[in-house]
Amino acid sequence: MKKLVDIMKNTYDTRSWKELGFGDKMKYSLATFLIISSVVLGFISFILLAMIPGSVITTSGLFGSEALALLGISSYFYNELVKFETKVDKRLDNLNKSEAKEDEIPNN
Repeated sequence: MKKLVDIMKNTYDTRSWKELGFGDKMKYSLATFLIISSVVLGFISFILLAMIPGSVITTSGLFGSEALALLGISSYFYNELVKFETKVDKRLDNLNKSEAKEDEIPNN
């Protein structure tokens, strides 16, 4: 269970709302607004017209895809950057260890 918690901490941004910068707050607010507005648009259309026209479905789909893009793509690139940094750190550690071993071996 602890390993799963560690994976989740490394996968998602666990900063509180107060710790976020302006860009992150704007991104999350816009994504939330797009999701809520697409749901509200569908409900209003259904209540007024007793059906949901194709244009409303298209608009809701666009809002949803934009919101997911704002949330998903940024977290994907963040995770890839963390993975890259981890690989670089491991390779540098391996290089340092191998150089240290070479220095310790006496030449006969």
